[in-house]
Amino acid sequence: MKLKINEVIENVKDEFLCYEEGEKLVVRWEKEFREWIEKNKGKKKDIVVDKGGISLKIKDEDEIFEIVDSYLDAIAEGSVKQYWTTF
Repeated sequence: MKLKINEVIENVKDEFLCYEEGEKLVVRWEKEFREWIEKNKGKKKDIVVDKGGISLKIKDEDEIFEIVDSYLDAIAEGSVKQYWTTF
């Protein structure tokens, strides 16, 4: 499944808003995600750049939940840098 970057952000944002402090976290996550995309464009097979723009390949909708849960865990553990390394 391929989602445009803005769709990924919107889906992740919706999920973050279900959590306390979600509004603050989604702003941080989006900033870091956009930086990660720019840094890894053309280097990661999950990032697709074509005439339609930039997209991210994900397995299914459950991966959106995993993205959010993993980020929340990374914040709790103080391992956000590692989160983006293995994203």
